[in-house]
Amino acid sequence: MRPPPVESQENLDQSDQMFKPGWKDIFRMNQSELEAEIRKVSQDSTLDPRRKAYLIQNLMTSRWIAAQQKSPQPRSEDHNGSTVIPGCFPSYRDPEKQILGCEHYKRNCKLVAACCNKLFTCRFCHDKVSDHTMERKATLEMMCMLCMKVQPVGPNCQSPSCNGLSMAKYYCSICKFFDDERSVYHCPFCNLCRLGEGLGTDFFHCMKCNCCLGLKLKEHKCREKMLEMNCPICCDFLFTSSAAVRGLPCGHFMHSACFQAYTCSHYTCPICSKSLGDMTVYFGMLDGLLAAEELPEEYRKRCQDILCNDCGRKGLSRFHWLYHKCGACGSYNTRVIKTEAPDCSTSN
Repeated sequence: MRPPPVESQENLDQSDQMFKPGWKDIFRMNQSELEAEIRKVSQDSTLDPRRKAYLIQNLMTSRWIAAQQKSPQPRSEDHNGSTVIPGCFPSYRDPEKQILGCEHYKRNCKLVAACCNKLFTCRFCHDKVSDHTMERKATLEMMCMLCMKVQPVGPNCQSPSCNGLSMAKYYCSICKFFDDERSVYHCPFCNLCRLGEGLGTDFFHCMKCNCCLGLKLKEHKCREKMLEMNCPICCDFLFTSSAAVRGLPCGHFMHSACFQAYTCSHYTCPICSKSLGDMTVYFGMLDGLLAAEELPEEYRKRCQDILCNDCGRKGLSRFHWLYHKCGACGSYNTRVIKTEAPDCSTSN
């Protein structure tokens, strides 16, 4: 069979080459035609990735949205028995592969936020567009994004058409949390879901610190409720944060990503000023630098009172404009307390 003539298309503007289906077009399109349009959008190099993802997601959900607007029917499963809950449409983690979820999690359901009675894929999606935060444990209902049925929250869809479809590989009935990608466990002491294989496998719960730590941190400096604080860099609350948290040698904590960025230009804890790691090599370089440096005559016998941020001891150090070595531990992580009169004696 010959393909249809294309001469009639040659006079079209390039801007009109993209098919922009309306509601009637959507109803007439079969599944293969819809997939063809999605592929066309996916392969359009003139679209930026965010715009492309938006168009693909709208194409995928357009038939359902059109059906709702074209012929709305009373549904017994609708919230309050009559009205559709705001947000009652599927969302995608990967629109091109039609993987349900959101930018934060892969899952097959949305949650009905108890605070505002709206549907969101996760609490982060809710908090992003709301002037209040979502209490995850107060969630009582969910919506399966395949059958669109609002139902009591649980690990599986109760609709007969879904045949017990799992909402995610992991479900916590306490936190009302779903995740279909990562290993997650619920800590009964934190009363939160944490990333990991589980207590005793790759994490343990320190009762004094009241937080879960990696098994490699069995030997650590305990600080009561040490994670119940804000990250000193980004100020997010660490205890409930979903981002990875790193323990510092001094016993304080910050996000791992914040640590990587912070240590590009700093080497001391932003809270207590102790060194963030083994500074032996760096301090050795300073020893060599000062040994090769000769101060002016009027400063050579001058000393300064210093306080070491690492060992906490006070002492004397020879005068310098930048570097002052602790006589007790050899650290240069010190601060000047007082400048002494000339002709003081010190062994440093």
